[in-house]
Amino acid sequence: MPTPLQSALTAARAAGQILHDKFLHPREITSKGWRDIVTDADFAAQKAILEILAKDFPDHAVLSEEGRRDAQADLAAPVPTWVIDPLDGTANYSRQFPAFSVAIGLVHQGEILLGVIHDPMQDETFFAEKGQGAFIQYGGDPPQPMQVSRVADLGDVFVGVDWARDPGTRQRVLEALVRVGAEARTIRAIGSAALGMAYVAAGRLDGYYHLALQPWDVAAGAIIVTEAGGQLSAPDGSEWRLGNMQLVASNGALHPLMVKTLALA
Repeated sequence: MPTPLQSALTAARAAGQILHDKFLHPREITSKGWRDIVTDADFAAQKAILEILAKDFPDHAVLSEEGRRDAQADLAAPVPTWVIDPLDGTANYSRQFPAFSVAIGLVHQGEILLGVIHDPMQDETFFAEKGQGAFIQYGGDPPQPMQVSRVADLGDVFVGVDWARDPGTRQRVLEALVRVGAEARTIRAIGSAALGMAYVAAGRLDGYYHLALQPWDVAAGAIIVTEAGGQLSAPDGSEWRLGNMQLVASNGALHPLMVKTLALA
């Protein structure tokens, strides 16, 4: 019997292979709402993930973006719950923009136990278990420990950001962007919240913020960031919990400066 982490890694890579194989093919795109789309690849990747996890852990619940919702957003249920985004970055994928990922987290009674984020195009896998540190694996190479950056000067930072669909929330993102952009070295819009958080954990970004997250966007990334030595909070600096739609992630050293500059409270 595989461990939960082994099963999640296998599932993420299986889904990633499907996304990679379909990447250059014509897409079947369906609208789920305003600025919200889903493709045939999302469903194919999700099917592969669920088949593997259900076989290995049939008693676990599932909270997945594309239709299976066995748990509420706070994930406080007593049953271990897989929180899955089979394709985080669907808009990018639909336009053959190669920045997207598979994200799988395991949550029990509101606590995130593990997270896996797989980038199929780069063949990179970021993962962490609670109390065990964070790791990155390139292809079939041995996993390497991963740590956040040590940048402490806001003028030197690379900050990641992603957009909300709601016009009002998007306006708040733009207002924050003006403040952060005036101070930071540069800003990158990623298009995949999971990758944005993985990049903070890997030290590629020094900070990242998002104001419209769902649990499947963030469960895997949250534990990877903290296990890599980073910090999470709500934009006003208060404690972040799974289910909070607004998040600031950083290397910790510059977290107070990021929160102050966002000034979203």
